[in-house]
Amino acid sequence: MRTLVFIASPHKNGNTAILLKHFLEGVSGEIEIINVYNINVKPCTDCKYCYNHKECVLKDDMTDIYKKIESSDNIVIASPVYFSFVPAPLKVVIDRLQVNWSGKFIRRDFSQNLNKKVGILIMTAGSNTKNVFEPIEYALKQFFSVTGSEFSYKIYAVNTDNVPIEKNEEIKKKAFEIGKNISFQMNKPAE
Repeated sequence: MRTLVFIASPHKNGNTAILLKHFLEGVSGEIEIINVYNINVKPCTDCKYCYNHKECVLKDDMTDIYKKIESSDNIVIASPVYFSFVPAPLKVVIDRLQVNWSGKFIRRDFSQNLNKKVGILIMTAGSNTKNVFEPIEYALKQFFSVTGSEFSYKIYAVNTDNVPIEKNEEIKKKAFEIGKNISFQMNKPAE
């Protein structure tokens, strides 16, 4: 089982990283973490090259990321909330999935993403604002769809400015249990 993680926090030991760590402690198999702050991905220019090609005209770290998405079984997005959405480096990666979107809706290349993936969203928010994750969840369902993932699990933590993840035993336990559950489902023998 291969789990590909996109972490979108600039803080190595921040709330998002700690919550992700507890989730990953339950996950078995190969895990690869891509910190979107440490990659070189240019913004999509809407050139429409991918309407006729199964690749992006821009050659940067996304070239390898497309392959990693394709070969994964689970895709995790772990991100804090910045102004009701994800931080800019993750947004750039999401926009570059235009290649996948074009494959699905323009080129009608149904051979891509044949292995159905599990999509997991891990989000933290400093505030305790009601429905803070709704706009992000709506947009990221599209991310999961074009990567061949079924949006299956969400782990949301609010009010982290007042109750940091490190002090929130309930959310840490939930994250670990979801990680274990994913591993169990993937390793279950076919019936």
